[in-house]
Amino acid sequence: MALPVAVVYALLGFTQFFYNNLGAEGAGIQVYFLSPTPIRTVLLAKNMFHSVLFVLAALLAGVLVSLRLGAPDGAMVAATAAWLIFALPSNLATGNVFSLTMPFRINPGRIGRQRGSQSNALLSMLMQLGIIGIGAAVFAICWFLGNMWLAVPVFLALAAGAVYSWLRVLRNVDAMANNRRDSLISTLMKTE
Repeated sequence: MALPVAVVYALLGFTQFFYNNLGAEGAGIQVYFLSPTPIRTVLLAKNMFHSVLFVLAALLAGVLVSLRLGAPDGAMVAATAAWLIFALPSNLATGNVFSLTMPFRINPGRIGRQRGSQSNALLSMLMQLGIIGIGAAVFAICWFLGNMWLAVPVFLALAAGAVYSWLRVLRNVDAMANNRRDSLISTLMKTE
């Protein structure tokens, strides 16, 4: 079980990236509303970039676990990969909604000491706990039944719903951003 635990730990480090995509834009947020590029394209690019970074971190965590504890069982690797296929789009879909409804400005110079949106932080941690809890429940049930391969189709079914939700959110982000344009601009441009 060290592999899924290491991957979950890697996932927690990306919470702020997933749930506040536009936080580092600052005054540049105005450019998004003036340019012909849809917000959907911007968020999709950010989602892809964050996904690649997370996959690299998850692979590094897997390699370190394998070096330290030995190669994990094939069923555990497949179940962990299937859980990631569920967890990643779930985080991206929720993160896109949170980025548009509860953004907060990130000051790169004070990233460790700044206060962000408390509602964003609380809800993002609850969402992470929910995704991790679903994964832990499926892993525990399969472990109890003695068949870790059973987790793979369960996670893939959950992943299908997560991917559908993510694509649906992406389809609606332009309307969401235009409805909250003034709030986004004022929140992300504010100086402290």
